[in-house]
Amino acid sequence: MVLASHYVIKSISIVLEKKDIAQSQELCEKFSKRYFDDMELQNICNDIRSYLKTRDKKELEKIKSLLKKLKSVRKRETSGGARLWYKDRRPGVMQLIKIT
Repeated sequence: MVLASHYVIKSISIVLEKKDIAQSQELCEKFSKRYFDDMELQNICNDIRSYLKTRDKKELEKIKSLLKKLKSVRKRETSGGARLWYKDRRPGVMQLIKIT
């Protein structure tokens, strides 16, 4: 399962700040196809699609806050934490001794 990185979330946030409708729809389609297993991103893209139909300011603010939270979570997950492929990417001294 491939999750969207914080860079993807950041690019969606930037486009929403610009309020570019065509580019927002294009990004949602692009990232929805690319990260089809990422349910959090799928939910946000669905929210963006519904916002583009209604143009409700409260919904836009809700989407922005969700994107902000998701960006910080994904930044932590990809830089370190429990959801990495390896629990510890930097071997300790004892592991280096065993290797050499």
